[in-house]
Amino acid sequence: MLEYYIAGAGLRLSQVIIYSSLWIVAGCLIAAIFRRMLGAEKTRRVFANGSRWGLVAGWLIGMLLPVCSLGVIPIVRELHRAGVNRGTIVAFGLTAPLFNPMSVLYGLTLSDPIAILSFSLCALLIVSVLGFLWDRWIPLKTENSSADEGLPVVGIKRTLAVFYTATRELAGPTLVYIAIGIMGSVFMAVLLPKGFLQDQVERENLFAPITMAVLAAPIYSTPLLAMSQIGGMFQHGNSIGAAFSLLILGAGANLGLISWFAMTYGIRRVIVFCLLLITTTVSLAYLIDKPLYPKGVEPAGHSHAFDVYTHPFFPEFPEHFRLAQRKAYEFYVANEVGATFILMGMIIIGFVLTLLSRKFDFNAWFLSDTKTKKGYDIILPGWLLGIVSVVSLILASVAGCFLYYPPANELLADLIIVNSEAVLTAKTNEWEAAEKWISYSDDLSRRLEVGVFLRTGKIDEFQTTKAKLYRQKLDDLREAVEARNKETVEEKAMDVQRAYRRMSSAFRN
Repeated sequence: MLEYYIAGAGLRLSQVIIYSSLWIVAGCLIAAIFRRMLGAEKTRRVFANGSRWGLVAGWLIGMLLPVCSLGVIPIVRELHRAGVNRGTIVAFGLTAPLFNPMSVLYGLTLSDPIAILSFSLCALLIVSVLGFLWDRWIPLKTENSSADEGLPVVGIKRTLAVFYTATRELAGPTLVYIAIGIMGSVFMAVLLPKGFLQDQVERENLFAPITMAVLAAPIYSTPLLAMSQIGGMFQHGNSIGAAFSLLILGAGANLGLISWFAMTYGIRRVIVFCLLLITTTVSLAYLIDKPLYPKGVEPAGHSHAFDVYTHPFFPEFPEHFRLAQRKAYEFYVANEVGATFILMGMIIIGFVLTLLSRKFDFNAWFLSDTKTKKGYDIILPGWLLGIVSVVSLILASVAGCFLYYPPANELLADLIIVNSEAVLTAKTNEWEAAEKWISYSDDLSRRLEVGVFLRTGKIDEFQTTKAKLYRQKLDDLREAVEARNKETVEEKAMDVQRAYRRMSSAFRN
């Protein structure tokens, strides 16, 4: 039994690290840019400190930055250091992990656009109310920040200062808070048996929003993963209230971020904050559950979308360590983009620089201007750098969307191979391989819809129906594979093949 728990924890730990590495690196670099390129005073001005627009600035900027609930930790730490209002930090800290252009586009395609818009407005309402109450009702003194340490010398020193600050951030308290957030998600995965959440979020379950709210708080989820799961909940007829709880508490918060709030503002205050967050989330979840429920959708009775948050194995499966190693490698091949190596490298460099800083004052060197200004050294104004940064973020998000969601013909060329592997491995009773290829097929079918929507601005209802039917057949096949049911798996595999042909024909035509 010990092998069962250790193997499951190890697999989930590797998956969370791979999922989050890119977002964490981005968060540390953004925090370093705020500190070394803007400085504390300009950071406060960007976030409209001292004005009535602070909350609005917090969630607007949060919606532009590509971070998750772990990647936002170094940024909120920097905002606190710079003296940004507490309410603005709350609004930013809860908004940034929820939305970015890619995740919103994913949600708009796989769900009713009105529903996703309603989710977004409700989320902004929650963070605005909490930010307002945090500023008005909690008697904290305004931070008298001494963070205006001056900006590094323009040029290579400022660039090096950004990298230095980002790596040092990963070698300090930020790493501890990130580890707390990761271990909370791993603990929940080991605690919940495989398949536990498949029938806990059905529409008929009155307590589905509460159940999801309780389970989602320690769970880590990226914005893209949460949106894909919400889209699946709409298509499978799950509880809409539970979907909302998953978005706010699963993607928007984690134990690491909450721990930072507790250490910074006090445990009692954070308990009040968490109670307000959960209460408002669950209340709105019940309020929108029935009005947003999609019409004409028959509840599927189960969903595999949340298996990623539970234990990856059944206890009776043999050789858990071998399965964990194989699945970790397959997950790495499918999802690793190089960010894990960058993250680990930055952590190592950060610890090395921490040791070197005891003998050499890096900050003094960054601030010292020992060279005369060259003719080609052009100092750009701050407002121009700000505009370029915002436009670059938007353009990068748009480019990322087109890369992640390729044209239908290109994606179908990959899907035909992946689908064939899913059908063939299921028919030949290669259970582990079949589970992998079924998951890939499901993901590619969703990206197929988004790619069409991205390029045409709409998606035909006939195409959507065929894609939903295909995923339905994949779910049926997945159940037969997980049950190792040799009697029905071949029939289910052929159903998948027929559904694929119809879907492929709909999108090619």
